[in-house]
Amino acid sequence: MKPLERGQLVPSILLVLSAAFWGLFWIPIRAFEDAGLSAAWAGVGQFLTPVVVMAPVALWFAFQGKPTGLAHWKTALFTGGAFALYADSLLLTEVARALILFYVAPAWATMLEVTIMKRRQTAARVLAIILGFGGIYVLLGGDGSLPLPRNIGDWMALAAGMSWACGSTRVRMAPEVTLFENVFSFFTMAAVVGLTVAMLPFEELGQPPTLGEIVDFLPWLLLIAVAFLIPVMCMQLYSVKLVDPARVSILFQSEVIFGLASAAALTAEPFGWKEGTGAALVVAASLTEVVFNRSGSAQAPADP
Repeated sequence: MKPLERGQLVPSILLVLSAAFWGLFWIPIRAFEDAGLSAAWAGVGQFLTPVVVMAPVALWFAFQGKPTGLAHWKTALFTGGAFALYADSLLLTEVARALILFYVAPAWATMLEVTIMKRRQTAARVLAIILGFGGIYVLLGGDGSLPLPRNIGDWMALAAGMSWACGSTRVRMAPEVTLFENVFSFFTMAAVVGLTVAMLPFEELGQPPTLGEIVDFLPWLLLIAVAFLIPVMCMQLYSVKLVDPARVSILFQSEVIFGLASAAALTAEPFGWKEGTGAALVVAASLTEVVFNRSGSAQAPADP
């Protein structure tokens, strides 16, 4: 990878900052749950609020005949949907398991690039897939049992990684869109998928909030949307257009570090050899693909 160029320094710093924020995203999600907003509905509130905040701008664009991003709803269904599932998984399983299972996404993406985008199969890509699935095996079957998700949160994290891999592949194959289009369509489809999941008949997902609870939570949801979600997503999507694709993927591995470190420090959730080894294998899978196949990489948005 080339030495860091001056023009990439600021966006690279922004990428690390946005990765750190996403790694800590489990904290406000769980704070809402602790305050009484049930699992799936905590995610719905945090995705729907940015849509409401950005809706006036989207309507203004629509009246002027400018694109709002909703025309790209199929791609946003995968990327936003992945984030909705990932956010729910942070409440329905341990943070470490959610992070590791989601970050198998590069292995899924590698498989899609070879099969759909007709990228050349290489030894590095094969190794990346083996390392990624090795991480799953250690995390889910390290005690000698079948490597299957053990709860609905595990399944959601795994599905989120698959969905993100599909969405990232679609973005690589799609034409450039504006920053507003990307952000607005992302949150819109995240809200749609989050609401759909919340209405499924699973006890773990909880009950919808009452009108009084919505009123109580609304100021905090607006604060999270305006001060956290929208700025962080803008930083991320702005920076990935200016930074080399290989460096984007490497810098965003810091999300795993921030997420695992904060969870280990602030929760009583178990973090032993299975979680540590699984995380190391999954990160190694991503780095293997990036470092050894960077010459053929295409620009893609970073992970959430």
